[in-house]
Amino acid sequence: MGAVVIDEGYDFGVVVLDGTWVVRAPRRPDVVAALEVEVALLPALQEALPVRVPDFEHVSREPPFAVYRLIDGEPLRDEDARPFLEALHAFEVGDLPVPAPDWTETYLEQTGEFRRVVLPLLDVDERPAAEALFAEAGTLTGFEPALTHSDLGPEHMRCRDGRLVGVIDWGDTRIGDPAIDYAWLLNVPFPDWEVDDELRRRARFYHRLGPWFEAHYGAMYGTPDHVARGLAGIRTRL
Repeated sequence: MGAVVIDEGYDFGVVVLDGTWVVRAPRRPDVVAALEVEVALLPALQEALPVRVPDFEHVSREPPFAVYRLIDGEPLRDEDARPFLEALHAFEVGDLPVPAPDWTETYLEQTGEFRRVVLPLLDVDERPAAEALFAEAGTLTGFEPALTHSDLGPEHMRCRDGRLVGVIDWGDTRIGDPAIDYAWLLNVPFPDWEVDDELRRRARFYHRLGPWFEAHYGAMYGTPDHVARGLAGIRTRL
């Protein structure tokens, strides 16, 4: 049986066995709770969304990991994801154990952490633009909270035959600003989508903030490649 290790995620390690089975395991104890959210939420989403999501066929608590059949496909390029987004953001969570953080406070704290760890890695003349970006964290208000994936890049949206067929990696899912799920989509493949101006503004903020997470991860865990890629992305989006 062949095994392919996918070592790109910050929070989960992934191994694909024989091109059929995906083994997903938390990298750290503080990530176990996110796996438990997926275990509870994904079965409900299978019925509610127009795409496939991981169907855990085995869940282990000690050690913590889950196993599901591979959702085969290519990363999204120009396939329309709007029906998926509409269904996701309309989903009623009910009593499912999905985090619902204080959204604005979360991003004020997050940008404060980026200021502490990543900002010193930028050149002095780059820092005012970064501070201006951080100042926008306090404006993330006025939206109707919804269930969000919160990490919708092309690699997590699997496509075949010209359509979106699956969405994977739900470890960051939470109740919050639906604009976060438009961050990459509005700022890379679909800038001409007709959306509310305020949603577009917030989506641009999340897109610009994205590389800071990679640089921060690299700085905290001693992985220079993450730092270098993160800083390159930060400079491109400042």
